[in-house]
Amino acid sequence: MTGMRFLLLLALAACAHAAPLAPKGYGMSRQDAAEVCLPPGEQALLKAMRCPGGAPVEARRLGSVGARSALADQSDPRMLQQMDPARPLAPGEPDLHIVDAFEATCPDRTYLLFVDMYHCPPQPLLAPEGFTLEQ
Repeated sequence: MTGMRFLLLLALAACAHAAPLAPKGYGMSRQDAAEVCLPPGEQALLKAMRCPGGAPVEARRLGSVGARSALADQSDPRMLQQMDPARPLAPGEPDLHIVDAFEATCPDRTYLLFVDMYHCPPQPLLAPEGFTLEQ
C-alpha cells in the first residue's frame, strides 16, 4: 500500500504543476479573447503557443477588431480609461478593452485568434482552445 500511496502523491504533484486550463472558446472570439499584459505579453503568448499537432504557431497580426464587449455609445469614456494597464476592471464593470485579431497558421489549417492585451498585471498564460503552450 505504501507504493500505491507514493504513486498517488506523485500523480497529484504532477497535476499541481500542469498548466491551468482555459475556459471553452478561450481566444476564439472577440468576447472570449485570450488575456495578456501589453505587447510583450501578446508576443510571449504567440511564441509559446503550439498547434494541435505540436508545431510552433506562425502568427500574423490582422489588426484591432474593436471593443471586447458591445458598446451602445462608441465614444464611451470608459473605453479610453480601460486602456490604462495599471487600472484593473472593477467588479461587474463591462470589459471594453480593444481586442487584436491574429491569423495563426498551423500545418493542418489556419485559425483566427483574438487577444486582449489590457489585462495587467500579468497572469499565467493560458493556451487558446485547441492549442498548448511550450513549457
